Order: sequence, then C-alpha cells, then structure tokens
Amino acid sequence: MEKQTESKMTIDKVAELCGVSKTTISRFLNGKYENMSAETREHIRRVIAEVDYRPNRSAQRLKASRSMLIGCVIGDVSSPFSALLLKGITTVCEEAGYQVLFADSGENPRRERRAIRGFLENRVDGLIVNTSGNNDAFLLELKNSGTPLVLADRQLLSSNKIDTVTTPSKSAAYDCVRFLLAQGYTRVAFFSETIGHISPRILRRQGYEEAVRDLAGPGVEPETYEFSAEDIEGCKSCLRVFRRKYPNERIAAFSANGASAQRLLVALKELNIEPGYDFGFCTFDDWNWLQIAKPGISAVALATVDVGAKAAELLLERISGRRPAGAKAVTVEIPSHFVVRESTPAQK
Repeated sequence: MEKQTESKMTIDKVAELCGVSKTTISRFLNGKYENMSAETREHIRRVIAEVDYRPNRSAQRLKASRSMLIGCVIGDVSSPFSALLLKGITTVCEEAGYQVLFADSGENPRRERRAIRGFLENRVDGLIVNTSGNNDAFLLELKNSGTPLVLADRQLLSSNKIDTVTTPSKSAAYDCVRFLLAQGYTRVAFFSETIGHISPRILRRQGYEEAVRDLAGPGVEPETYEFSAEDIEGCKSCLRVFRRKYPNERIAAFSANGASAQRLLVALKELNIEPGYDFGFCTFDDWNWLQIAKPGISAVALATVDVGAKAAELLLERISGRRPAGAKAVTVEIPSHFVVRESTPAQK
C-alpha cells in the first residue's frame, strides 16, 4: 500500500481503507477497544502503519482537553527488564495515539516522586509507575486525587487500592525451591541485590523462605544473601560463605532477578565455580543471554512485555472513562513458567 502524506491522509480515508466506520477508527486511536475484535484491531494498526497516518494532535487535544501524553517512571532503565516493560507500554500507548515520556528513578523514592511531579506539571493524562518502594502513601494520595495511575510489576505493600499488573512472584519462588529440592540439592540459598521495599524481591524471598521451611526437612533453615549492585566483591563474598558452609553437599543458588543473576554469574566465573551438579543455579527473568550461556541457566520466564502492555491498557481505560475514577482497583497477574536447563541437573 503506497504511503500518503499527512496532509492528504485523513481519518475518513483511513476508515475507507480499513473497511470500517470513522467512529471505529476514532475509538481505536483513543484506546477504546471494547466490542472490537483482535483481528479488527490488528488490521487497523497495520493500515495506519502502512499509510503512515498521524492524527492531528492539536485538534485531538483541543477536542478532548487532553495532552495525549503518558508519564512512565522506571526503577532502573538500564535493566533488560525495563526495556521489555517499556516495549509493552509504548506499543499500546502509541497505537492509541499517545506519546510516552520516561524517567529513571534509579530505585530512589525521592527521585521517583520528583519525576512524577514533573510529569504532572507537564499535564500528562496518566501515569505508569514501576515503583522503587517506600512511596505507598504518596501514590495513594495521587490516586485519590483523581490522577489516572497504574503500577507495573511492583505493587503497594500496604494495600491493593491502585490498579496493578504483576507476575506470580511468591508462588513461583516456592515452586522453584520445590524443584531444586526434588533435583537433589540439599541446601538452597536466596541471593538478591538490596531488597529494600521493592515488592517482587520481598515476595520472592517470602516464597523461598516458606518453601524451605515446608519442604527442606528438619534442621534446614532459609538463608538470604544480599549484595550491592555495584559491589562484585561483596557478591563473591556471599558465594564463598555459602559454599564453605556446606563443603560436602549439593547446594544451589536461587537469584531474585536477572540483574542479580548477571552479577552472580560473573562472580561465579571469577571464583571458578561452574553452575551445575555440585552448585545449582536458577533465577527469575529468562533473558536471552541466559538461553545461550554455557551451561544454560534454568529460569522463571516472565511475560514482561505483556505486563507493560496490560498496564497501558488499564491506564487508557481510566483515562477514557471506561473505568471511572470511583471504580474498584484491579490487580492483574500475568502468568509465568519455569524453564529447566543444564544449571540444575537431577541427582545421579
């Protein structure tokens, strides 16, 4: 299909090319997907991309009294997790005609609050926050003031009063420990960057601890090792302590997330420890490099792109009024699955 210039391409022509009404195109551009099949939505998206149709943002803003901007605060924008989350968010928002502004909190609650205030000063229509933690009261105040707000991946620890999209952290951690014990590992330790108030890390540790107490047998207690993201020597020290405590046992390290796993694997290499039979290793976040590592690393595969996409969909529902401000908050849990690789072999 030959692309046409923005001046020639109109919403009426787009509707004609799609074989739908102008109202349907308008609803698509504003994220109003109810009563619209997935096939129709994909067809409209493809035609708009092919003809390079760009709605008149000034007219839309005047008509809807909206900025057509979404503010998104990410805990650590350098993480592969963040890239996947943002991919899901931007895909949905851009399809609906919104631009997404990003800020990196650096896992700092103060920077997170400052970024949110900056977005609000620039009249964003809503917020998606991958919160660093310790900002529950601030976020609840925003929500109660009528600001459309969705939490992505990380939830409030004090309540479930804000729309949230997350993954099964606690139950998945429990299942991982169950698997490692069934493989014949006698000791499993939980390794994480600083846990702080970050909800997935807290919940994963809770799931790990419950599984050890329920399944590991008498005399086996949970062991958690925390280290700073920038301190590889601290990470190595944690591994040394764990290994030296159990010289004659098959032991396993369970990493809280992909960023922690990356640092742990560097530390293991420097200590000349290869993940596998004697020292098992598994992690949350099945990032691409884990699949090609030698040995391959067992991992909980999280649908992070889907988390971002669903968070954006919930936010657009709030902004459009399809789910009014007074409607009860929802929590959506996107399923995960466990991928077994060479780093966690069964007992011989």
